[in-house]
Amino acid sequence: MKNIISTRQIFTFSLCLCCLWSYAQTNNVISQNIISKLQAFSTVHIAEKAYLQFDKSLYAAGDTIYFKAYVAMGERHELSTISNVLHVDLINTGNKIDQTIKLQLDSGLAWGDFALPDSLPAGNYRITAYTRWMRNDSTNNFFDRIIPVGSIKNAAIPESISKQAVQKSGSHADVRFLPEGGSFITDIRSKVAFKAVGADGWGVNVKGVVVDNTGKEVTSFSSVHLGMGYFYLDPEEGKSYKARLTYADGTQNIVDIPKPDTTGVALAIDNDSIPKASVSIIANKAYYHENKGKNYLLVIYSGGEATTVTCKLDSAITSIFILKRKLHTGIATVTLFSATGEPLCERLIYVQNYDQLTLNVNSDKGTYSKREKVNIKLSAINRAGGPAKGHFSVAVTDENKVPLDEVGENTILSDLLLTSDLKGYVEQPNYYFTDTSANAAKNLDLLMLTQGYRHFTWKQVLDNTNTPLAYQPEKALEISGTVKNLFDKPIAGGTIDLIPSKAGQLLSSITDDKGVFRFSNLIYNDTAHFVLSAVNAKGKNSTKITLLKEIREPVIPATQLQNAQSVSDTGMTAYLENTKNSRNELVNYGLKGKQLKEVKITAKKIDLFTISKNYGIADQVISGDQIEYGGQLAVRLMGKLHGVNFVPSGGIFIPVLSRNAPFIVPMVIIVNDEEMPSDFDISSINTGSIEKVEIMKNATVSEAGVLIITTTFGLQAKDIASVGILPITPMGFYKAREFYSPKYDNTTLKTQQRDLRSTIYWKPELLTDKDGNASFDFYNADGTGTYRVVIEGIDDKGNLGRQVYRYRVE
Repeated sequence: MKNIISTRQIFTFSLCLCCLWSYAQTNNVISQNIISKLQAFSTVHIAEKAYLQFDKSLYAAGDTIYFKAYVAMGERHELSTISNVLHVDLINTGNKIDQTIKLQLDSGLAWGDFALPDSLPAGNYRITAYTRWMRNDSTNNFFDRIIPVGSIKNAAIPESISKQAVQKSGSHADVRFLPEGGSFITDIRSKVAFKAVGADGWGVNVKGVVVDNTGKEVTSFSSVHLGMGYFYLDPEEGKSYKARLTYADGTQNIVDIPKPDTTGVALAIDNDSIPKASVSIIANKAYYHENKGKNYLLVIYSGGEATTVTCKLDSAITSIFILKRKLHTGIATVTLFSATGEPLCERLIYVQNYDQLTLNVNSDKGTYSKREKVNIKLSAINRAGGPAKGHFSVAVTDENKVPLDEVGENTILSDLLLTSDLKGYVEQPNYYFTDTSANAAKNLDLLMLTQGYRHFTWKQVLDNTNTPLAYQPEKALEISGTVKNLFDKPIAGGTIDLIPSKAGQLLSSITDDKGVFRFSNLIYNDTAHFVLSAVNAKGKNSTKITLLKEIREPVIPATQLQNAQSVSDTGMTAYLENTKNSRNELVNYGLKGKQLKEVKITAKKIDLFTISKNYGIADQVISGDQIEYGGQLAVRLMGKLHGVNFVPSGGIFIPVLSRNAPFIVPMVIIVNDEEMPSDFDISSINTGSIEKVEIMKNATVSEAGVLIITTTFGLQAKDIASVGILPITPMGFYKAREFYSPKYDNTTLKTQQRDLRSTIYWKPELLTDKDGNASFDFYNADGTGTYRVVIEGIDDKGNLGRQVYRYRVE
């Protein structure tokens, strides 16, 4: 039973559950029509959202970015069963894709990584994650996060990741005035929210006064949180209003207040109370006389459920209480419909019912020594107090080495419960979850008023036309192409075979009237090799096979501070200093090559012979068009370079000469005439940017041999056409690197170089058992101070959980 209490009468109605929907039992035809269409729309348009937890908040060139992906469906955040393929892109400062991988989703879960080359310039990089199904909602549900990357080569701190940007002189902040519910009507005292955003994208303080068209001062105002604030205004008919603004730097400006309508109805909500929200439906005099006695419909939409209340307009003001314990944690939409089913006003409110998972984290000790083993136990409990079986990920960092602005942190709670349902950049998202004061709740309501003006598609919901969805879920991988004759005419009815290079099932397909073939529902990894073989309808193999290029999703346009987290100059400086010390330590122990100047990849073509003569005569040279596009470069080179093995070490492949086996003696790696460290990951180089690869076994600079890589500017690969047969290595599912966590149970290791890790431990998949319990252990590094343990995840019911735990190392 759900009860919504009015000050004029009591609305009590039983609820009939259907799928995720609850319906008010009312004979109102409009109500039934709206709810049924909302149900039908939501059933077809089930949303997917992606969230990525990273091992830490900032990186340096040469680091590896580790992440865990959670893909949830619907508004109850259950792990998705819609898509099985997640695309993840690393986008550079020029808004171009540097690296892309595909992850195989298992019930909405996957994990992966990006290795950043040492030569990477400092700047704000972005990681986006999406499923093909998300394209039906444009890019609104794409995960998009800015990743600050520094560089120790020039100790550069990207200007764009510092919050110290200064607004240009003479420029004014963008200030918008937004009446509550979207309606500004004469003779109705309305709450008007505002938000001031500076040229740097951050909220700025502002104060001012409102004056009418006669110059009379009506009210004053000032921002209270991140450029947001509000005031009340009772507009009079025939008058217009302006705001005279004064910014913190003393500059001034005048902005028009939206012109009020002369007739209409407004929606106001007081959400300050924890147990209930007070709704007021207010009609001005003209509107009330015109519509007196008509039925109106209030729709409260929360967590995939819609509740309706029919209200008769027999008073200028109608008040209703909404019991929030009946709603779901997150953003709820309250919409007022007219007697004819037209949406009139809408207001978003945030509901906090504290129904997230309780994650109890305990360590065997409160204080540890350097390199001591740490044992952590996790107990996950649901709202009912029972055990929660779920999937979690764990990141442990040294806080002295990875400084963090906690209120600006993006978390699984802030992403899935808040920012993913709002338009624009939300500054300091974690503030609304770490601060439980009444003042923080008021500021959260201001966020609903100022950034809750997303376009809720009631028009699309109520549209009777059933427009088919353009993008269907990806359940697996696909290989497609065309088969033509030697005169470039499509071959219809031809037979094409997909032959795996290793043991596996041979697949066959018939080309259509355009000569197109498709092999769908394939599962293979990034090291898979196939051969395509085609014959025409008469069995002749005089055919040309062309593999179709995969259609790339468009890069999301970059916004200045989209999902950015503030990184202070001192924070990045501290991180880079530790990175520099850590790599110098490796050099001192002979485990890393000498750090040289930055490698710049430009459009200038490098003289190929000049590179060779600097290091000796090449024993083998292969061109870029001999390397299959996509996947890891090291994997693509396996078997192509004579006498060279690629040995896995620390999550990467290190090239070594076969003659040096069984010892691992890394070859010297040269990229565009610059020597790389011995642990440089060549897979961080895009396979499509290779001009040539050279091998020198008897090089003048090293007995271990030299591997030289020359790159071009941009992707030069063209469609591959082959007669009769075509060997291919399409991009498969990426296999994540294993995070290296040393074990110091062997006493001989304690005499080695200093352990200056910033990420102490990373475990992408931690599964609690039927009793809600899990445990893990790791060893501390040599850093002292506070270590921070972050655990995030989702249980099998879609309940979210996050916990931060700290301990000391002395």
